[in-house]
Amino acid sequence: MSCIVPPGEPGDKMAADESANSNERAPWVALTRLVVGLAQGLALYLLDAAMEGKHWPATDGAIYAPLLFVSLFVPLIALVGIGNLRMTTLLVWTVLSALIVAGLARYGIWQSPGDWNGALAVERIVPMPELFVFTFAGLFIAQSLITGGDQDRRFVAAYTTHFDVAWKFGLQLVLSAVFVGIFWGVLELGVSLFDLIGITGFSHFIEHRWFWLPATTLALAAAIHLTDVRAGLVRGTRTLVLVLLSWLLPLMAGIAAAFLFSLIFTGLSPLWKTGFAAGYLLSAAGTLVFLINAAYQDGAAERLPPVVLRVAGTVACVLLVPLVAISVYAVYLRVAQYGWTAERVNSCACLVVAASYAGGYAFAAVARGPWLERIARWNFLTALLVLAVLVAIFSPIADPMRIAVASQVARLEAGKIRPDQFDFGYLRWNSGRFGIDALHALEKFSPPPRFAYSAAYIRDKAKAAFETKTLVEPVAVAQDIAANVTVYPKGGSLPASFLSQKWNEGSDLFQIPNCLRNTANACDAYILDLGGDGREEIAVIGVDRRGQITSGNALFEQAPSGRWQFAGTPDQRWSCPKTLVALRSGQWRFVAPVVPRWRNLLTNGQTLTVRSPESDDVSCPQ
Repeated sequence: MSCIVPPGEPGDKMAADESANSNERAPWVALTRLVVGLAQGLALYLLDAAMEGKHWPATDGAIYAPLLFVSLFVPLIALVGIGNLRMTTLLVWTVLSALIVAGLARYGIWQSPGDWNGALAVERIVPMPELFVFTFAGLFIAQSLITGGDQDRRFVAAYTTHFDVAWKFGLQLVLSAVFVGIFWGVLELGVSLFDLIGITGFSHFIEHRWFWLPATTLALAAAIHLTDVRAGLVRGTRTLVLVLLSWLLPLMAGIAAAFLFSLIFTGLSPLWKTGFAAGYLLSAAGTLVFLINAAYQDGAAERLPPVVLRVAGTVACVLLVPLVAISVYAVYLRVAQYGWTAERVNSCACLVVAASYAGGYAFAAVARGPWLERIARWNFLTALLVLAVLVAIFSPIADPMRIAVASQVARLEAGKIRPDQFDFGYLRWNSGRFGIDALHALEKFSPPPRFAYSAAYIRDKAKAAFETKTLVEPVAVAQDIAANVTVYPKGGSLPASFLSQKWNEGSDLFQIPNCLRNTANACDAYILDLGGDGREEIAVIGVDRRGQITSGNALFEQAPSGRWQFAGTPDQRWSCPKTLVALRSGQWRFVAPVVPRWRNLLTNGQTLTVRSPESDDVSCPQ
């Protein structure tokens, strides 16, 4: 058994106690772990077989998902807890963790039950992938805190204990995963050797799920036990890894400092144009936090890092504040402009944690006393905060989907967003049960006083969203097309027959710009007599208001039947930035055609043509 003695006792006694306990208890610990590993493999085999055979419990996600989560995570809790936790603590924590993961899985299924239209059509039986990742992360943190407290016999263990336990568990899991990978590599090598002599039974044997699932979990259990009873080797590996990582701290601190200094000259505008600045800034802050802890280690005086690392760590702690502050401002701007989405709620949750680290580490950097002494207690408090945040966002407390739906619908009802720009498809496909409930409410939408838009349009779009059977953008109707397309010359309008035509039908569907087919894109439309016969054609150019290309170009002419039909493709030069400015301002003229039927446009010294489908396209001038 790996024991961590409270600080103050000699290191040789810790090693002696660890060796004695390992020799005394390793046999029953090893056997128990192998039994747990085998039981986990059998449970996963039964669940996998039920899913493939489509029989109970795989017919009910509310039962299957909790069983899957308990089978995946609770045995891991037991594997690392056996021999490291007192029996009472281990039993209580195992039962509590089972209830927690089962509850999270059950709520995950309730929140996003699957593809449904009033009643379930295809039921989801496995929660969303991110729930697996963050459940594992939360359990890892909780296991480390509980083990440290149990070993020191107090709620808040010594930081050296928490540090030792957390890094030991982390390296155990990494080394165990490597061991399992090599285990399967050896088996695959054996398969190849037998295949060389025509014996294929071995390969068929290991492919059966009744073999590979229990074999994998048994190998994992064995690896966890081997790394546990050889904790000294794991500790040595940890020390080497931390020393190597700590020397990346000056590099990362230098990069962050140079980046923040550059903002003095560039301003924040380039960040806002990317649309994902907060994510990169938070990643940089998280990397700094990780490397600061790699240099600090357990804070022991005998492991005090060199001066260059201490200086870099102090600077990094201070740099966290502006990095996180800019991230907060970036998310605030997006929320103020566009309201909450699930992604922005998740970003806000990350910002809460990042702000905690930034504030605590900055204070530790300027406070008197040993180098960064105060981050030890702050790491513990922030770990509790992380657990609280994870529980909140994966439960009804602060469900990102619920908050996002409420925010977006409130913006629609308040008239802050035009109905033709509202994403009804988001409610239908990307916001789970809450979006479906909101769509049902919008089907009966009653506008508040002085509502400036069509309530009937909102009700119709909500009903239309339920009619979509696949995850595609909603089909554009006449009002959508009118909103999507900017008509030139200014003051012009698209013919009613053009707006009302169903552009998602016909053999030339792939040639139709997206702005005519769904609600997600914008285009320019130029009403021109390209044929020179007194009849007007419509050139649709797939660019948005800022000149960003959204789709291809197309020229339409009206057939004698009244239907508008595809007649050619305006070349790429119609979409060039300088050309767009000239076209939109009317600075062009007709010139003799190259294609016999359609006249060309001359603007900015460029000749714009309408090409036939088989001709080569041209590019914008440099």
